[in-house]
Amino acid sequence: MAKTKRRIVSKKFYNSKTLMREREYGFYWYDALWRFARPIVIFLISLTITAGFFVSAWLRIYDGFLAPVDVNDKSTRTFVVQSGEYVATIANHLVEQGFVRNKGIFRYMVMFKGLTNDIQYGKYELSPSMTTSEIIDILSSGSSSRERTITIIPGWTVEDIGRYLLSVGAIEDMSEFLTYCDSADYFAGSFHQVRQAVEGGRTSERKYLLEGYLAPDTYRVFVDASIESILRKLLGQTEIVMDQLYAGFEGGYEEDDVFDGFVTNLTQDEIIIMASIIEKEAVTPQDMARVSAVFYNRLADNAKLEADSTVKYITGSTEFILSTSELNEQNPYNTYVVTGLPPGPICNPSRTALNAALHPDEDYLNEGYFYFCSTDPHSGTLYFSKTLEEHNAAVAEYMPLWQAYDEEQRALRESAEQADTEAQP
Repeated sequence: MAKTKRRIVSKKFYNSKTLMREREYGFYWYDALWRFARPIVIFLISLTITAGFFVSAWLRIYDGFLAPVDVNDKSTRTFVVQSGEYVATIANHLVEQGFVRNKGIFRYMVMFKGLTNDIQYGKYELSPSMTTSEIIDILSSGSSSRERTITIIPGWTVEDIGRYLLSVGAIEDMSEFLTYCDSADYFAGSFHQVRQAVEGGRTSERKYLLEGYLAPDTYRVFVDASIESILRKLLGQTEIVMDQLYAGFEGGYEEDDVFDGFVTNLTQDEIIIMASIIEKEAVTPQDMARVSAVFYNRLADNAKLEADSTVKYITGSTEFILSTSELNEQNPYNTYVVTGLPPGPICNPSRTALNAALHPDEDYLNEGYFYFCSTDPHSGTLYFSKTLEEHNAAVAEYMPLWQAYDEEQRALRESAEQADTEAQP
Protein backbone atom coordinates (compact mmCIF):
# COMPACT_ATOMS: atom_id res chain seq x y z
CA MET A 1 0.00 0.00 0.00
CA ALA A 2 1.50 3.28 -1.07
CA LYS A 3 2.20 5.86 1.57
CA THR A 4 0.26 9.09 1.28
CA LYS A 5 2.59 12.16 1.01
CA ARG A 6 1.91 14.55 3.89
CA ARG A 7 1.39 18.20 2.97
CA ILE A 8 3.66 20.63 4.83
CA VAL A 9 1.63 23.53 6.01
CA SER A 10 3.19 26.85 7.13
CA LYS A 11 3.11 27.47 10.84
CA LYS A 12 1.96 30.97 10.18
CA PHE A 13 -1.69 31.31 10.85
CA TYR A 14 -3.74 32.94 8.16
CA ASN A 15 -7.30 34.01 8.16
CA SER A 16 -9.17 36.24 5.81
CA LYS A 17 -8.20 39.42 7.67
CA THR A 18 -4.44 38.77 7.87
CA LEU A 19 -4.33 37.53 4.33
CA MET A 20 -6.01 40.68 2.98
CA ARG A 21 -3.59 42.91 5.00
CA GLU A 22 -0.52 41.21 3.63
CA ARG A 23 -1.82 41.38 0.10
CA GLU A 24 -2.60 45.11 0.52
CA TYR A 25 0.99 46.04 1.58
CA GLY A 26 2.87 43.76 -0.70
CA PHE A 27 2.52 40.17 0.14
CA TYR A 28 5.49 39.09 -1.86
CA TRP A 29 8.39 41.29 -0.41
CA TYR A 30 7.32 43.79 2.27
CA ASP A 31 6.65 41.27 4.98
CA ALA A 32 10.28 40.08 5.12
CA LEU A 33 11.71 43.62 4.93
CA TRP A 34 9.57 44.89 7.76
CA ARG A 35 10.43 41.93 9.97
CA PHE A 36 14.14 42.84 9.46
CA ALA A 37 13.83 46.62 9.82
CA ARG A 38 11.38 46.82 12.71
CA PRO A 39 13.83 46.04 15.58
CA ILE A 40 16.41 48.46 14.09
CA VAL A 41 13.87 51.28 13.90
CA ILE A 42 12.78 50.60 17.47
CA PHE A 43 16.44 50.64 18.63
CA LEU A 44 17.22 53.92 16.85
CA ILE A 45 14.14 55.62 18.27
CA SER A 46 15.06 54.45 21.77
CA LEU A 47 18.66 55.60 21.28
CA THR A 48 17.52 59.04 20.11
CA ILE A 49 15.26 59.44 23.12
CA THR A 50 18.04 58.34 25.50
CA ALA A 51 20.62 60.57 23.83
CA GLY A 52 18.25 63.49 23.94
CA PHE A 53 17.80 62.95 27.64
CA PHE A 54 21.55 62.88 28.30
CA VAL A 55 22.24 65.88 26.05
CA SER A 56 19.55 67.84 27.81
CA ALA A 57 20.98 66.87 31.19
CA TRP A 58 24.54 67.76 30.05
CA LEU A 59 23.46 71.16 28.76
CA ARG A 60 21.77 71.90 32.07
CA ILE A 61 24.93 70.88 33.96
CA TYR A 62 27.19 72.83 31.57
CA ASP A 63 25.08 75.96 31.70
CA GLY A 64 24.78 75.80 35.45
CA PHE A 65 28.32 74.83 36.43
CA LEU A 66 30.90 74.63 33.62
CA ALA A 67 30.04 77.37 31.12
CA PRO A 68 31.89 80.73 31.18
CA VAL A 69 30.47 83.25 33.58
CA ASP A 70 30.03 85.70 30.70
CA VAL A 71 30.95 84.42 27.24
CA ASN A 72 30.67 87.95 25.81
CA ASP A 73 33.08 89.56 28.30
CA LYS A 74 36.52 89.15 26.70
CA SER A 75 38.27 91.58 29.05
CA THR A 76 40.97 90.24 31.37
CA ARG A 77 41.58 90.89 35.02
CA THR A 78 44.41 89.89 37.31
CA PHE A 79 43.79 86.89 39.55
CA VAL A 80 46.34 86.20 42.27
CA VAL A 81 47.19 82.76 43.65
CA GLN A 82 49.07 83.21 46.90
CA SER A 83 51.90 80.88 47.83
CA GLY A 84 50.59 77.94 49.89
CA GLU A 85 46.90 78.42 49.07
CA TYR A 86 44.75 75.28 48.93
CA VAL A 87 42.62 74.42 45.91
CA ALA A 88 39.46 75.02 47.96
CA THR A 89 40.61 78.55 48.80
CA ILE A 90 41.50 79.25 45.18
CA ALA A 91 38.07 77.98 44.12
CA ASN A 92 36.36 80.33 46.57
CA HIS A 93 38.31 83.31 45.25
CA LEU A 94 37.52 82.40 41.63
CA VAL A 95 33.80 82.35 42.39
CA GLU A 96 33.95 85.56 44.43
CA GLN A 97 35.78 87.40 41.64
CA GLY A 98 33.42 86.16 38.92
CA PHE A 99 35.68 83.78 37.00
CA VAL A 100 33.92 80.43 37.61
CA ARG A 101 30.33 79.49 38.40
CA ASN A 102 30.76 76.73 40.97
CA LYS A 103 33.62 76.18 43.40
CA GLY A 104 32.81 72.49 43.92
CA ILE A 105 32.95 71.70 40.22
CA PHE A 106 36.30 73.53 39.99
CA ARG A 107 37.74 71.42 42.81
CA TYR A 108 36.43 68.14 41.36
CA MET A 109 37.79 68.94 37.91
CA VAL A 110 41.22 69.78 39.33
CA MET A 111 41.26 66.43 41.18
CA PHE A 112 39.91 64.55 38.14
CA LYS A 113 42.71 65.97 35.98
CA GLY A 114 45.30 65.11 38.64
CA LEU A 115 46.42 68.74 38.92
CA THR A 116 45.93 69.31 42.65
CA ASN A 117 49.66 69.84 43.19
CA ASP A 118 50.22 71.67 39.90
CA ILE A 119 48.39 74.91 40.66
CA GLN A 120 51.20 77.45 40.94
CA TYR A 121 51.24 80.73 42.79
CA GLY A 122 51.54 83.98 40.90
CA LYS A 123 49.47 86.54 39.04
CA TYR A 124 47.33 85.38 36.12
CA GLU A 125 45.28 87.26 33.56
CA LEU A 126 41.85 85.62 33.46
CA SER A 127 38.62 86.48 31.66
CA PRO A 128 34.94 85.78 32.51
CA SER A 129 34.66 84.36 28.98
CA MET A 130 36.98 81.45 29.85
CA THR A 131 35.60 78.01 30.68
CA THR A 132 36.45 76.32 33.97
CA SER A 133 38.67 73.88 32.10
CA GLU A 134 40.59 76.71 30.39
CA ILE A 135 41.14 78.46 33.73
CA ILE A 136 42.45 75.23 35.30
CA ASP A 137 44.88 74.80 32.41
CA ILE A 138 46.20 78.34 32.86
CA LEU A 139 46.60 78.08 36.63
CA SER A 140 48.36 74.74 36.37
CA SER A 141 50.71 75.87 33.60
CA GLY A 142 52.27 78.53 35.82
CA SER A 143 53.36 80.43 32.72
CA SER A 144 50.71 83.11 32.51
CA SER A 145 51.97 85.84 34.79
CA ARG A 146 54.51 84.45 37.23
CA GLU A 147 57.00 86.70 35.50
CA ARG A 148 56.81 90.28 34.31
CA THR A 149 58.87 92.20 31.78
CA ILE A 150 60.70 95.34 32.89
CA THR A 151 62.67 97.65 30.62
CA ILE A 152 65.39 99.96 31.94
CA ILE A 153 66.10 102.87 29.57
CA PRO A 154 69.70 104.09 28.98
CA GLY A 155 70.32 107.35 30.80
CA TRP A 156 67.85 106.68 33.60
CA THR A 157 69.07 107.49 37.09
CA VAL A 158 68.52 105.31 40.14
CA GLU A 159 65.54 107.48 41.05
CA ASP A 160 64.11 107.15 37.53
CA ILE A 161 64.38 103.37 37.76
CA GLY A 162 62.75 103.34 41.19
CA ARG A 163 59.81 105.42 40.00
CA TYR A 164 59.37 103.14 36.99
CA LEU A 165 59.48 99.92 39.03
CA LEU A 166 56.96 101.43 41.45
CA SER A 167 54.62 102.37 38.59
CA VAL A 168 54.58 98.83 37.14
CA GLY A 169 54.15 97.19 40.53
CA ALA A 170 57.58 95.56 40.63
CA ILE A 171 58.34 97.27 43.95
CA GLU A 172 56.06 98.65 46.64
CA ASP A 173 58.35 100.95 48.60
CA MET A 174 60.45 103.64 46.88
CA SER A 175 62.38 104.53 50.02
CA GLU A 176 63.36 100.89 50.57
CA PHE A 177 64.54 100.69 46.96
CA LEU A 178 66.74 103.79 47.37
CA THR A 179 68.15 102.39 50.62
CA TYR A 180 69.26 99.25 48.81
CA CYS A 181 70.78 101.38 46.04
CA ASP A 182 72.99 103.14 48.56
CA SER A 183 74.16 100.08 50.47
CA ALA A 184 77.48 98.31 49.91
CA ASP A 185 76.67 95.50 52.36
CA TYR A 186 74.36 93.65 49.98
CA PHE A 187 76.35 93.84 46.75
CA ALA A 188 80.06 94.70 47.17
CA GLY A 189 80.94 91.10 47.96
CA SER A 190 79.29 89.77 44.80
CA PHE A 191 80.02 92.34 42.06
CA HIS A 192 83.54 93.49 41.33
CA GLN A 193 82.50 96.84 39.80
CA VAL A 194 80.67 97.74 43.01
CA ARG A 195 83.55 96.44 45.09
CA GLN A 196 86.00 98.55 43.07
CA ALA A 197 83.86 101.62 43.62
CA VAL A 198 83.84 100.99 47.37
CA GLU A 199 87.60 100.39 47.42
CA GLY A 200 88.09 103.66 45.51
CA GLY A 201 87.28 105.51 48.71
CA ARG A 202 84.86 108.13 47.32
CA THR A 203 81.56 106.34 47.85
CA SER A 204 80.67 108.65 50.74
CA GLU A 205 80.44 111.49 48.19
CA ARG A 206 78.16 109.57 45.84
CA LYS A 207 74.46 110.24 45.73
CA TYR A 208 73.76 106.52 45.31
CA LEU A 209 76.33 103.75 45.44
CA LEU A 210 74.67 101.73 42.66
CA GLU A 211 74.20 104.69 40.29
CA GLY A 212 75.74 103.68 36.97
CA TYR A 213 75.79 99.94 37.65
CA LEU A 214 72.15 99.06 36.88
CA ALA A 215 72.46 97.97 33.25
CA PRO A 216 69.79 99.30 30.87
CA ASP A 217 68.10 96.34 29.20
CA THR A 218 64.84 94.37 29.07
CA TYR A 219 64.47 91.75 31.79
CA ARG A 220 62.06 89.03 32.90
CA VAL A 221 61.61 89.00 36.69
CA PHE A 222 59.26 87.09 38.96
CA VAL A 223 56.17 89.00 40.00
CA ASP A 224 57.08 88.49 43.65
CA ALA A 225 60.79 89.23 43.17
CA SER A 226 62.38 91.16 46.02
CA ILE A 227 64.09 94.51 45.54
CA GLU A 228 67.44 92.89 46.20
CA SER A 229 66.91 90.17 43.59
CA ILE A 230 65.89 92.73 40.94
CA LEU A 231 68.97 94.82 41.66
CA ARG A 232 71.18 91.74 41.52
CA LYS A 233 69.81 90.93 38.09
CA LEU A 234 70.66 94.43 36.81
CA LEU A 235 74.10 94.41 38.45
CA GLY A 236 74.83 91.01 36.96
CA GLN A 237 74.05 92.33 33.48
CA THR A 238 76.49 95.22 33.99
CA GLU A 239 79.23 92.71 34.76
CA ILE A 240 78.38 90.75 31.62
CA VAL A 241 78.49 93.89 29.44
CA MET A 242 81.74 95.12 30.96
CA ASP A 243 83.41 91.72 30.65
CA GLN A 244 82.36 91.51 27.00
CA LEU A 245 83.65 95.01 26.23
CA TYR A 246 86.99 94.37 27.92
CA ALA A 247 87.28 90.92 26.36
CA GLY A 248 87.19 92.63 22.97
CA PHE A 249 90.85 93.48 23.42
CA GLU A 250 93.22 90.75 22.27
CA GLY A 251 94.54 88.84 25.25
CA GLY A 252 92.22 90.65 27.63
CA TYR A 253 92.53 94.11 29.09
CA GLU A 254 94.59 95.63 31.84
CA GLU A 255 94.57 99.24 32.96
CA ASP A 256 97.84 100.02 31.14
CA ASP A 257 96.93 98.28 27.87
CA VAL A 258 97.00 100.21 24.61
CA PHE A 259 93.92 100.19 22.39
CA ASP A 260 93.15 102.19 19.25
CA GLY A 261 96.49 103.93 19.70
CA PHE A 262 95.38 105.37 23.05
CA VAL A 263 96.72 104.61 26.52
CA THR A 264 94.30 104.95 29.46
CA ASN A 265 94.82 104.75 33.18
CA LEU A 266 91.11 104.78 34.01
CA THR A 267 89.72 102.00 36.17
CA GLN A 268 86.53 100.18 35.26
CA ASP A 269 84.71 102.30 37.83
CA GLU A 270 86.02 105.48 36.19
CA ILE A 271 85.05 104.19 32.74
CA ILE A 272 81.47 103.80 34.00
CA ILE A 273 81.55 107.34 35.43
CA MET A 274 82.76 108.79 32.14
CA ALA A 275 80.25 106.71 30.15
CA SER A 276 77.40 108.05 32.28
CA ILE A 277 78.35 111.64 31.36
CA ILE A 278 78.75 110.72 27.69
CA GLU A 279 75.26 109.15 27.78
CA LYS A 280 73.75 112.44 28.89
CA GLU A 281 75.78 114.67 26.55
CA ALA A 282 75.53 112.85 23.20
CA VAL A 283 72.94 110.91 21.20
CA THR A 284 74.61 109.11 18.29
CA PRO A 285 77.46 106.59 18.61
CA GLN A 286 79.69 108.87 16.53
CA ASP A 287 79.11 111.87 18.79
CA MET A 288 79.57 109.71 21.88
CA ALA A 289 83.05 108.71 20.69
CA ARG A 290 83.85 112.37 19.92
CA VAL A 291 82.65 113.56 23.34
CA SER A 292 84.79 110.82 24.86
CA ALA A 293 87.80 112.20 22.99
CA VAL A 294 87.09 115.72 24.29
CA PHE A 295 86.88 114.45 27.88
CA TYR A 296 90.11 112.49 27.54
CA ASN A 297 91.85 115.55 26.15
CA ARG A 298 90.60 117.63 29.07
CA LEU A 299 91.63 115.02 31.63
CA ALA A 300 95.10 114.85 30.07
CA ASP A 301 95.37 118.66 30.29
CA ASN A 302 94.09 118.67 33.90
CA ALA A 303 91.19 120.87 32.78
CA LYS A 304 87.64 120.81 34.11
CA LEU A 305 85.18 118.73 32.08
CA GLU A 306 82.49 121.45 32.26
CA ALA A 307 79.61 119.09 31.46
CA ASP A 308 76.14 120.56 32.04
CA SER A 309 74.72 117.10 32.76
CA THR A 310 76.77 116.75 35.95
CA VAL A 311 75.24 119.97 37.29
CA LYS A 312 71.69 118.91 36.38
CA TYR A 313 72.20 115.59 38.16
CA ILE A 314 72.43 117.45 41.46
CA THR A 315 70.15 120.43 40.88
CA GLY A 316 67.47 118.52 39.00
CA SER A 317 67.20 121.42 36.55
CA THR A 318 65.03 120.87 33.48
CA GLU A 319 66.32 123.99 31.70
CA PHE A 320 68.65 123.57 28.74
CA ILE A 321 70.55 126.74 29.69
CA LEU A 322 71.91 126.63 33.23
CA SER A 323 71.97 129.73 35.41
CA THR A 324 75.20 131.27 36.68
CA SER A 325 74.37 130.23 40.25
CA GLU A 326 73.88 126.61 39.14
CA LEU A 327 77.18 126.63 37.26
CA ASN A 328 78.98 127.97 40.35
CA GLU A 329 77.32 125.66 42.89
CA GLN A 330 79.90 124.02 45.13
CA ASN A 331 79.29 120.31 44.74
CA PRO A 332 81.62 117.36 44.01
CA TYR A 333 79.46 116.50 40.98
CA ASN A 334 79.71 119.98 39.45
CA THR A 335 82.41 119.58 36.80
CA TYR A 336 82.44 123.36 36.29
CA VAL A 337 83.86 123.59 39.83
CA VAL A 338 85.83 120.36 40.36
CA THR A 339 88.66 119.08 38.20
CA GLY A 340 88.51 115.60 36.76
CA LEU A 341 85.70 113.09 36.99
CA PRO A 342 82.89 113.45 39.54
CA PRO A 343 82.86 110.98 42.47
CA GLY A 344 80.34 108.70 40.78
CA PRO A 345 78.20 108.10 37.69
CA ILE A 346 75.29 110.45 36.99
CA CYS A 347 73.07 107.86 35.30
CA ASN A 348 73.08 104.27 34.13
CA PRO A 349 74.86 104.29 30.75
CA SER A 350 74.19 102.17 27.68
CA ARG A 351 76.60 99.68 26.18
CA THR A 352 77.22 102.22 23.39
CA ALA A 353 78.29 104.89 25.88
CA LEU A 354 80.52 102.43 27.72
CA ASN A 355 82.12 101.44 24.43
CA ALA A 356 82.69 105.14 23.61
CA ALA A 357 84.38 105.64 26.99
CA LEU A 358 86.76 102.81 26.09
CA HIS A 359 87.15 103.85 22.43
CA PRO A 360 87.42 107.65 22.04
CA ASP A 361 87.45 108.95 18.48
CA GLU A 362 91.11 108.78 17.45
CA ASP A 363 91.00 111.74 15.06
CA TYR A 364 89.33 114.05 17.59
CA LEU A 365 91.68 112.77 20.24
CA ASN A 366 94.83 113.39 18.22
CA GLU A 367 93.68 116.67 16.69
CA GLY A 368 93.06 118.17 20.14
CA TYR A 369 89.30 118.83 20.20
CA PHE A 370 88.57 120.48 23.52
CA TYR A 371 84.99 121.79 23.33
CA PHE A 372 81.51 120.90 22.09
CA CYS A 373 78.05 122.41 22.24
CA SER A 374 74.55 121.58 21.00
CA THR A 375 73.40 122.82 17.61
CA ASP A 376 69.80 121.67 18.03
CA PRO A 377 68.34 120.61 21.40
CA HIS A 378 65.58 118.67 19.63
CA SER A 379 67.90 116.39 17.67
CA GLY A 380 70.86 116.41 20.05
CA THR A 381 73.42 117.10 17.33
CA LEU A 382 76.71 118.59 18.52
CA TYR A 383 79.32 121.03 17.23
CA PHE A 384 82.95 120.38 18.21
CA SER A 385 85.71 122.97 18.54
CA LYS A 386 89.43 122.94 19.16
CA THR A 387 89.82 126.47 20.55
CA LEU A 388 87.88 128.56 23.06
CA GLU A 389 87.36 131.31 20.47
CA GLU A 390 85.76 128.87 18.06
CA HIS A 391 83.64 127.45 20.85
CA ASN A 392 82.41 130.89 21.99
CA ALA A 393 81.43 131.73 18.42
CA ALA A 394 79.41 128.51 18.19
CA VAL A 395 77.69 129.24 21.51
CA ALA A 396 76.71 132.72 20.29
CA GLU A 397 75.34 131.26 17.07
CA TYR A 398 73.21 128.56 18.68
CA MET A 399 72.15 130.38 21.87
CA PRO A 400 68.86 131.65 20.32
CA LEU A 401 67.88 128.05 19.54
CA TRP A 402 68.57 127.05 23.15
CA GLN A 403 66.49 129.93 24.48
CA ALA A 404 63.59 129.09 22.16
CA TYR A 405 63.79 125.47 23.26
CA ASP A 406 63.60 126.41 26.95
CA GLU A 407 60.58 128.64 26.31
CA GLU A 408 58.88 125.83 24.40
CA GLN A 409 59.53 123.31 27.17
CA ARG A 410 58.29 125.68 29.87
CA ALA A 411 55.07 126.22 27.94
CA LEU A 412 54.58 122.45 27.59
CA ARG A 413 55.15 121.92 31.31
CA GLU A 414 52.72 124.68 32.24
CA SER A 415 50.12 123.23 29.89
CA ALA A 416 50.56 119.77 31.38
CA GLU A 417 50.30 121.11 34.93
CA GLN A 418 47.13 123.02 34.05
CA ALA A 419 45.60 119.92 32.50
CA ASP A 420 46.40 117.91 35.63
CA THR A 421 44.83 120.58 37.81
CA GLU A 422 41.64 120.67 35.73
CA ALA A 423 41.44 116.88 35.76
CA GLN A 424 41.46 116.74 39.57
CA PRO A 425 38.02 116.42 41.17
